[in-house]
Amino acid sequence: MRIKRAEFITSLTGGQRIPGGELPQIAVVGKSNVGKSSLINCLCNQNKLARVSGEPGKTRLINLYRINDAFYLVDLPGYGYARVSRGMQEDWGRMMDSYFAGTQSLLHILHLVDMRHEPGANDVQMQAWIQHNGVPCTVVATKCDKLSRAQQQKAALVLCRTLGVQPWDVQPFSSVTRAGREELLARVGQVLGEEAEA
Repeated sequence: MRIKRAEFITSLTGGQRIPGGELPQIAVVGKSNVGKSSLINCLCNQNKLARVSGEPGKTRLINLYRINDAFYLVDLPGYGYARVSRGMQEDWGRMMDSYFAGTQSLLHILHLVDMRHEPGANDVQMQAWIQHNGVPCTVVATKCDKLSRAQQQKAALVLCRTLGVQPWDVQPFSSVTRAGREELLARVGQVLGEEAEA
């Protein structure tokens, strides 16, 4: 698929209705600082569409991007950042729950994990929730440019074993080298095409 138009629409706290909520949605989830904003910018071929910060925990709202006037990329707040208050962590949890409970248009989740490290407890918990709710998912293994090909293969096996996913559901990705970009766009196109045919 080709992304010809991408625009930031609004930020939500989870309780509001999504404008044009009938459009299909693909959610982007992952630990703080795993590269969600960088992935969105890379996929959309825009450097400043999503705000990138070197400091974890900056995305504190649900950010909505309309793509090709055909679907939304939904950037959810990063989880697992310890240096915020417990109250704020609980607020983020409620925001996520509110989004997931309120949307009827979620087709797919891009679950980002840092390929350099074994998934943490929060990653495992997120993937367990995804599987429990039966939402189709692609595990996007970010920062793959930091690893050799042999290291990537080994890391992918660890991801599959720890998260309980299949190898074909893991996509190595780098926003620096753009490795995996075309494969991920093809997966998104497939998701949207399958929905159109259903």
